[in-house]
Order: sequence, then C-alpha cells, then structure tokens
Amino acid sequence: MIIRQEKKSVDRWLMGAVLVLIILGILCVYSASSYWGADRHGNAMLFMRNHLVRVMVGLIGLVILSNTPYYRLRSWTPAFLALTLTLLMVVLFLPSFHGARSSFVMLGKRFQPSEFMKLVIILYLSAVFAKALDTERLDAKQTGIHFGMLLLTVALVFMEPDLGSAVVLFLVGFVLFVIAGVEWKILLKMSGAIALIILPGILIFPHQRDRVFSFVASIFGGGEVEHQARHSLIGLAHGGLFGVGYGEGKEKFLFLPEPFSDFILASLGEEWGFIGILAVFLALLVILWRGYRIAVRAPDCYGYLLAGGITSMILVGALINAAVVVRLLPTTGLTFPFISYGGSSLLVHLAAVGILLNISKNKGLPSKDYSYRRRQDGLSL
Repeated sequence: MIIRQEKKSVDRWLMGAVLVLIILGILCVYSASSYWGADRHGNAMLFMRNHLVRVMVGLIGLVILSNTPYYRLRSWTPAFLALTLTLLMVVLFLPSFHGARSSFVMLGKRFQPSEFMKLVIILYLSAVFAKALDTERLDAKQTGIHFGMLLLTVALVFMEPDLGSAVVLFLVGFVLFVIAGVEWKILLKMSGAIALIILPGILIFPHQRDRVFSFVASIFGGGEVEHQARHSLIGLAHGGLFGVGYGEGKEKFLFLPEPFSDFILASLGEEWGFIGILAVFLALLVILWRGYRIAVRAPDCYGYLLAGGITSMILVGALINAAVVVRLLPTTGLTFPFISYGGSSLLVHLAAVGILLNISKNKGLPSKDYSYRRRQDGLSL
C-alpha cells in the first residue's frame, strides 16, 4: 500500500564535510606513508595507491546505498548479522596479524569483521527497537535479549583481542539503548555487565594488560611513556599552531610506527598544526550536526534510530582515536574515520554515510508497516 513518498535533495552539508575529511585523508596518507613505503617496500606510492582504490570503492558503495531505500535494510539485517558473527568466530582460529586475530585475507586484501560489526549492530538494534516501539512492547525481556546479543559481539571482538573496537561497539550499542528509551536503571545494569567482561579480560590477555598497565604507570607511577604516544606528542608539539609545512614532518621517518594509520592525526598535526586539527574537528562537528538533524527529522522510528546510531559510531570512533593521539587513553589501534589508512574502516564509514544520506532524502515510506507515531517532545531542529 503506497501512502506517501517524497524525495528531498541529498544533504550537501553532510556530503561536503565527509569529502573534506576524505581529501585531507588522501593528502595525509600520501605524506605520512611515502617514506615508509619506500623504505619497507621499495615503493613510495604503495600505500597511497591502495588508499585511493579503497576511497573509490567506498564512494561507489556510498552512492549505491544513498540511492537504496534504507527501510529495505531491515529484511537484510538477519543475514548480515549471521555472516558477521560467523566471521568474528572464524578469525579467532586464524593466524594473528599485528598481535591480534582480528582479520582474514580474501582476494589478496585483509578484512576486519569487527569494523563491519559496528554497522551491523546498528542495523540490528535499530530494527528490533523500531519494531518494539511501533507496537509499544519494549519490555525488560526483549531488552535483555538484545543486550545479550550486544554482549556477545563485544566479547568476540575483545577475545581477538581488540579492546578499542570492543569499547566502540558497546558505546554505540549503549547509545541506541538510550535513544530507544530504555530505563536508566537497566542502563546502569548494562554498564556493570560490560565491566565484568572488560576488566577481567584486560588481566587475561597479555597484550591488552601490558598496554593498559604501562599507560596507567606512565601517568601515576612515573613509568616510561609508550613509544607511539611519546612520538605522537612530539609531532603535535613540533607542529605548533600552523605546522611545519605539508610534507615536512619528521616523525614519519620511522619514529612514529605507521603514522598513516591510527596515529595519522599526529602526522596531520605536525605538518598542518593546530589549524589543521581544528579543520578536521570542524568537519566532524558538521557531521554530528547534520547526522542528528537527519535523525530527529527521519520519517519513522527505524530511520531515527539508524541515523542516531551511525552518527554516534562516527563520533565515538573519532573521539577515542583523538584521545589516544594526545595520550588521554592507552593505544587502541582504532583509525580516525575517513582519514586514516585502513580499508575495512573506510568502507564501513562511507557505507554508513550512504545510509545516512538516503534517510535524509526520504520524507515518506512506501509501506504502512513502517509507520511510526513520533513522540517528538521537542526533538526538532
């Protein structure tokens, strides 16, 4: 039954902010990776070429999803969830890479299921909460089942071990529980439950334990600052307000390990200075503004939850990465959205933006099955 279907133009503010970050990322990856590629692989353009291919593939995915009605994703979500959960289990039995069993190789490329799970858990929780809110039957039993699924994904990612991605997964899921209207008493119990997984896990896995303990010791016990964190701070201090100039950074000369990946903000800060960092976070602020604006103007509950979860995923990942770069958190290995070299992360974030753009274009839905009596309570921009 067709009830109403109107189309708006794509959100240009959101697309513009994402393109700014992508362009900055291309420039920074080239500058930060050229010496590393030449020294380690005999090809200064190796990482740049790979990054450009990933950007192109990601943008194609963005265009496809921005033109795919977002409500169709509801019927695809069970298959996405089953596949990603299976891959999270499979990688635990594969050889480790960079100290973790978090990825697998397919067609010569390495993929991280934990990155895809960040988007899949948003799709899953948005679908089940939207259905519950549409029927006004979001009870404690249902909430417990959905929280159990979130805990399962967090536990599998943490076992790789990947503390950073596990924390992002939980925080994004937690945001969806909040905006779905789950009571604060239940949310407090959820926080306690996740602590029972994370805290003992840190003690069990030596890699995570050493990182956390060395970080705490460097702050409170006078221990030595981790090599990556020390050179990240040196690079940022060297850059100052305006930076040393594009391509003139020194930390990328093998002082800062893989400066084009999770510590790319340090490379950007050294060459572009505080002004460059400010430009990045202004673009991120635009994404936050437009993302939540799209959420509260979504035509249905599913779109509202989906847009809120995607925007939160981008924001949480960026803030945790930035906190690591300035030594407010221990090293996690998380990349900065849209800027860092990292195929799985880039593909997932661009796909997520494609979904967000499609939500922004829809003012109505083609089926009454997805109708939602929005309780705005002042939620308008």
